[in-house]
This record gives sequence, C-alpha cells and structure tokens, in this order.
Amino acid sequence: MSEKELLICVLNRPEAVEDVVGAFLEIGVTGCTIIDSKGMGKLVSQDIPIFAGFKSMFSGVRESNVTIISVMDSELVDEVIELIEKVYMSFSEASSGIVFTLPVKRVKGLSVEGD
Repeated sequence: MSEKELLICVLNRPEAVEDVVGAFLEIGVTGCTIIDSKGMGKLVSQDIPIFAGFKSMFSGVRESNVTIISVMDSELVDEVIELIEKVYMSFSEASSGIVFTLPVKRVKGLSVEGD
C-alpha cells in the first residue's frame, strides 16, 4: 500500500470549488469531501459583539469558505497543490485560503485499485 496524506484546502472563493474538483478528477483524485465553512474572522467580526472592533484586523473576511478534504497518495500531493494554484489562485495572495497536508497512518473504507 502506498503512503497516503490528508489534504485540507480552504478556498476563500466558494465559486471556484467546481473548477478545483473538476481538475482533481482530471489527474486521478477521485474522492473528496466538500464542507461549507466559516473562518474565525467572520465569527469574531460579526457574530461576537464584544470583538466587533477587531473587524479591521481581518481584512478580506469572506461571507463563507469551502473546505476540501481528500485522502490521496503522497505522490499526488505536489501536483494537486500546483493544480489548485493554477485553477484557483496562488496561496501567496492575501486572504486567498490555505492548503496543507497531514500524514495518514491508517485508512479503512477507501477504495483504491492496487491497495
């Protein structure tokens, strides 16, 4: 069984999720979970009145985000991140989102040929 990683990607432009997932399919990533999410800046600046004065600290706060979670072969991770930046935007831009991976030690229920 090849090594796996959990990729977590938060997109601050939810309208881009279809393009990103479509690109995943093109390179062989056949499964992911998509979650509507809200960042801390949104919560602090609007939903907790005592912190409303901190709104200016959270420039570019979005109404909502989309979080994509996918377990994939470690060999695909670099290609997937490059693809996300090509289809979506570079994560070096302010308030663009975040992508990171974590090693996966054990997986059950993941149907992948050859595993």
